[in-house]
Amino acid sequence: MKIKIAELNVDIANRGSYIEKLSEKYITDFTTPDISIKVTNEEIEAERNAVDFKYGANYCEATAAYRKIGYKLPNFEAFILHGATFRYKDRGITFLASSGTGKSRHMQNWITLFGDEVEVINGDKPIIRFKDNLPFAYGTPWCGKENLSSNTSVRLTDICFIVRGKENKTRLLSKEDITLKLLNQVVIPKGSKNIVKTLELIDRMVKQCNVWEIKCTADISSAQVSSKAILGEK
Repeated sequence: MKIKIAELNVDIANRGSYIEKLSEKYITDFTTPDISIKVTNEEIEAERNAVDFKYGANYCEATAAYRKIGYKLPNFEAFILHGATFRYKDRGITFLASSGTGKSRHMQNWITLFGDEVEVINGDKPIIRFKDNLPFAYGTPWCGKENLSSNTSVRLTDICFIVRGKENKTRLLSKEDITLKLLNQVVIPKGSKNIVKTLELIDRMVKQCNVWEIKCTADISSAQVSSKAILGEK
């Protein structure tokens, strides 16, 4: 199967049909791949063990495939970020949080508030790739259970850490130590060279984005408060 993601030609020697269905918006044709991968039986079993056999082999093949793609991305000034990411006007915004905290819920509140002005890039795991020394977020087939993704990209401008709270409050964070805080939200590749490169890319991303903490409830008022802060509205 041949797909194009983050402007990269990726050749996946897949066996199951799930990954092909998942990637249908990204399937293309090319002669020379930038990345070629094949998932082994052992890697599929490792994924199944990691989720207590909750998912079948085809699903686990797709998950392992994306992980293997992520391991090769530092060679192309890129990495996988675990965040709900969208475009609003001229801004690329990503919401980061541990699973179950509410990043998808908060993005949905923005969609409810602004309607078609919000374009979802990826609901869960976009690729961040540098182009002309600027970080861009790209849609990919791997986009969470809501299956929210667009085969497009946006210049990333705002990184937002979501914190569940009893009131809505958004504040701009100091960029000190943010790189380390982001490590839990990034697929870290194997090998010291690739690890160092990924850390460098994360640091570059942070330096070129606004970084926010959004304490929020689950209702629409949370988007009203956070959008005013992020967009500089009074």
